[in-house]
Amino acid sequence: MISESLHEEISIELELMGKIVDEVASLIADVSGRAATVRERTAAAAFLAQFYGGIENILKRIHRHQNLPLPAGETWHLDLFRRFCEPGHETLPMLFDKKLASSLSPFRKFRHVVHHGYGFQIEWESMAEGLYSLDSVFRNLSAVLKSFLDSSTKS
Repeated sequence: MISESLHEEISIELELMGKIVDEVASLIADVSGRAATVRERTAAAAFLAQFYGGIENILKRIHRHQNLPLPAGETWHLDLFRRFCEPGHETLPMLFDKKLASSLSPFRKFRHVVHHGYGFQIEWESMAEGLYSLDSVFRNLSAVLKSFLDSSTKS
């Protein structure tokens, strides 16, 4: 069973991620039919990185709720993510089936690119798949997390 505070923290994180999805949809509409400006590309890159940051925030919160130490080292982002995939970690929920894990992985990789580079150097085309799939990926992720919250609350 999860605590009420964890439930609230995850719900707030999903709400904030939903705002990112809305902003990306607005940005896509603004750019429709023309090349994105440097500011628009930088904003798009930041939104995609922040989206994955929201996923990691949720995973770290669940981790802390289980009183487990976070992974360490150069691959901690990947290690954290994999703990919630099949076969996963024995005390953590398996949140990501192969399909969802596959759709989330590019966001993790892109987060790394944005945090270790310059957003204005990233071309729109290299972000296009993530930008245009963001709404669908978020809906799938939200459904999984809401199911996790519902099942954990009933336990």
